[in-house]
Amino acid sequence: MKKDYDKTLTRLIGILTKISNEEMPTSKELALEYNVSMRTIQKDIKERLHYYPIVKDKQHRFQFEYGYSLKRTTLTNDEMIFLNLALTQFEDVDDIDKVKDSIFKKIINKKFYSPYFIKQDDLEDLDIYSPFIMQLEHIIEDKEIASITFTNQTKELELYKIAAFDGFWYLFAKEIEVQRVKIFRLSEIKKIVKTGRYHKTSNTYVEEVLGNVHSAFFEDGNSFDVEIKVYKEIAIYFKNKDFLESQEILKEYADGSLLVRFSVSHDEDIDNIIKSWLPHIEVLKPKRYREKLLNELKTYIKNLEISS
Repeated sequence: MKKDYDKTLTRLIGILTKISNEEMPTSKELALEYNVSMRTIQKDIKERLHYYPIVKDKQHRFQFEYGYSLKRTTLTNDEMIFLNLALTQFEDVDDIDKVKDSIFKKIINKKFYSPYFIKQDDLEDLDIYSPFIMQLEHIIEDKEIASITFTNQTKELELYKIAAFDGFWYLFAKEIEVQRVKIFRLSEIKKIVKTGRYHKTSNTYVEEVLGNVHSAFFEDGNSFDVEIKVYKEIAIYFKNKDFLESQEILKEYADGSLLVRFSVSHDEDIDNIIKSWLPHIEVLKPKRYREKLLNELKTYIKNLEISS
């Protein structure tokens, strides 16, 4: 037990050091380095290190919340380690977990008040330790084909990833019958049955397909290009950030506006980008979507005139 504890403590200190040094490790990288499962790393972050303000960026890399540093804590690293060791000697004491929680909150947060406010989308609760999620994870890792019953139908699927879009959790998988990759809502899954059959789809292929997934409306095989003119008022935002992975700046005009192209698989993907930037953005192609957007705007203006 002492040896196991030493390994755990060494791993926790290593994780904190990497995050403190802004190495921004992922769960997979940490699991490989310390020869443990990704579930162990998730438990480290979620339970053993929950006192620390550790967050993930969009690439699922760990970092401290903006404005936090280990240097802001009251104790030195050696003192923190000593305290950890000391508190483990009292595991049988009633309410020891509450006492430890109180102590660490006071020590770690005493001098920390973040000057930053970063609003993140609320994410649907997901219990990664539930039998349901653990079963999905094992099927994905083993590349086993599963028969999954949803609210209104049953489908045989190649399971690839559990993914989050717009605050909800989905299953990224290929439907065997139509041989197309689709996205299914996790909350609609009612039953999972393993088939004993396996697929050989490479992880590289899965990552490539995911690179073109921008929303839960993804439809495999329906990809099409969109060209937009980004007016000079907002051009800097598109130059400094790729709003879609396939985004490409084709031309920069003399007045500072941009010609931008990107690929999507559903109109909803365009909506999520275009409508938030109106009126400083213009859809050039496809003509079908340009006319659709124009009609929506006309209807919107008409309804405003009626209501006023």
